[in-house]
Amino acid sequence: RFMSAGRDFINQVIMEIENSILKPLEDIESSAEGILEGLSERMNIEKPRVIATVNQTSECVEYVDRGQECQAITGKYFPEESIILINYRMDMNTLLHLFAHHVHAVEMGKAKYARVRRLEELRLPWELRPTEVVAMYRTTQIVRMLQPRDWRVYNEEIKPRIKEIDEKFNSVRFTVNYIERQVEHILSSRRST
Repeated sequence: RFMSAGRDFINQVIMEIENSILKPLEDIESSAEGILEGLSERMNIEKPRVIATVNQTSECVEYVDRGQECQAITGKYFPEESIILINYRMDMNTLLHLFAHHVHAVEMGKAKYARVRRLEELRLPWELRPTEVVAMYRTTQIVRMLQPRDWRVYNEEIKPRIKEIDEKFNSVRFTVNYIERQVEHILSSRRST
């Protein structure tokens, strides 16, 4: 009976994670891909895949730790997989900047772009990397290509999901922390007997 109640509680927590965090993340991904699909069609290139995360992500986390400057691009582009990884709180600038990397990679060839990018990351601070300069410039061009529908998608589909995750995230985290404390309590009480 106790085990069954525990399983039910865990299943509730997992459902809460799926409904309150994973589903809105998928909605953000889908909406962002919709924006990029239209841009990709207008530019006649393949559409990248978008993955949204609640984890902190940046183009240059490892470089900020060394005291180097970096623009607040809360995401990262993975050229070999054509994946744009975005933090769920991303703004339109982040999405378009990362898409600009994708456009550049498609034009240059993804494997070559990945090699060039890795060398730049080793040799130069973020703001002096040629791929970043190109992405900044391309972003301004891509912004001009946006349709009013793209802005509506961002404002009416993505922003509400961001708010939804923000509202639910801490309560889900609190519940998971409660479970973790219970496990630690049971383990420590078993060790002492």
